[in-house]
This record gives sequence, C-alpha cells and structure tokens, in this order.
Amino acid sequence: MDTKRLILIAGLGLAAVVVFTQAKKLGAPAPVAPVKAAAPIIQKVEYVKVLVAAQNLPLGSRLGEAAFEWKKWPAEAVSPAFISNDLRPNADSELLNSIVRSPIVVGEPINEGKLVKAGGSGVMAALLKPGMRAVTTRISVDTAAGGFIQPGDRVDLILTQAVQRNRNDGNQTGNQRVYISDTIFENVHVLAIDQTFSTSAESGATKIGSTATFEMSQGDAELLQQAVAKGDLTLTLRGIRNSRAVAPTTATFDKEETDTQSMLTVYRGGQPQQVAIRGN
Repeated sequence: MDTKRLILIAGLGLAAVVVFTQAKKLGAPAPVAPVKAAAPIIQKVEYVKVLVAAQNLPLGSRLGEAAFEWKKWPAEAVSPAFISNDLRPNADSELLNSIVRSPIVVGEPINEGKLVKAGGSGVMAALLKPGMRAVTTRISVDTAAGGFIQPGDRVDLILTQAVQRNRNDGNQTGNQRVYISDTIFENVHVLAIDQTFSTSAESGATKIGSTATFEMSQGDAELLQQAVAKGDLTLTLRGIRNSRAVAPTTATFDKEETDTQSMLTVYRGGQPQQVAIRGN
C-alpha cells in the first residue's frame, strides 16, 4: 500500500472521530447550573430591661430589695405602664418600702398603679375598693377563731345576744332569758388585725390581736356598729377553696326561736332598707 493511500485512510478516520464526537455533544443535555441556597433571613430583636416582681407580692406587702429585679423584655412588647431601665435606672431604689395595693405575681412587670409609695396617701385608704369603707371592731382569741384569722382572709360574723321570751307552760308564766345567735354578715374581707394589714413568712401562722378591720359598704358598717351594741360578735373563718359553699349542718338540735324582732333602717346606695334582727 503506498503512502498516499495510508494518509488518505488516516485522514478519513480522524474526520470520522471528529464527526462522532460533535454528534455526541449535540445530543447531550445542556449542563444545569447549581442553585445556591437562599441565605436565612435573621431579624434582630431589640431588648430593654424592665422591672419585674422577683417573688409573689400579696396585697398589703411591703417591697424590699428582694421583691423585684431587672429582666430583659422585647422592646416592641413594652407597655407604657412598665418601668424600663433606660428611662428610670433607679426605680428599684425609689420604690423600696412601697405597699402593694393589688396582688402581683412573680415575673409580672411592676406597675406603679398597683403600689402605694412610702410617704404617700394613707395605706388603708389605698387598699379600699371604690365605694367601700374600713370599719373596726374589737375581737379576742375566743371570738376570732383562736387567732388564726389573718389580713386578707374571708369571715362570717355571728351576733349572739340575750333576749327575754314569754314563758307559759301551764304551771309557770313569766319571762325567760334565752340566747340566740345569727349570722349577720357573710364573706367579709378582713383588711387588718390591729395595725397589721399584710401577711409574711415572718408573721407566723397566727395573728393574735384585739381589733379587726373589715371592708364594708357604708350601710353595712352602720349595721355592724348597731349589732355590736346588741351583743357579742364572733368571727368564723372561711376556707380559701370555694369560700361561698354551704355545708350541711351536723347539729342535733334546732336553734331557739323568738317572736321578738328589732327593725333597723340601713341605707344602701342612698335607699333606705329595713333589716330585722331578732331580739330586743
């Protein structure tokens, strides 16, 4: 085979290889460019320090240094009623010895509307609900549940008095001295025992005092004073759970009844109301 023929065959072979390669490229799909993952959007949250309760603060408690603390709070959630460190950095010292007029739970932002500042208006007046009055009466250990009644408790008030009842049993006639007891007030809020108007861990389980101050309407306060003049007043303590529930009686005898009644005129909301109390 001569040289020219070899060159020709080699050229044809090379051309065939080139044509095959180009045809394969034309039939292959175009390469897909890699998709970059979108960067996560991070939103920065701004925080401010807010004064909050570091412990449960019951009605009438006095604020000490351990009563509150500064805590980070989302800036967009800060209410105008909150106390922020930016505006009042010394608020924790300014509010020392203030009195709580409405209960505050642990972690709750301090609201000055729930406090009575030291040296401000009368503490007892600040604790009273609108339209209510504080009325005080004498008590003893015997008449106040053995001294277990504390400020903030709920009690019923029982009036015991001696009355004269006509006696006619066929053999003897005349007057007989009997004692009757009636619950004259129910579910009354105790504001203070003596001059103590709060409970604390240091006060112990009982508070023995000689006077009790109740929260009552003006009309009920007047009726209470009239009842005290008629006989002896006894306080019965209500339970915390379901204090309005009424339990069945376990007495084995009926209360003495009398036909004698005293009518008292009580003014509630400016309107006179007749209230009957048995006895002379």
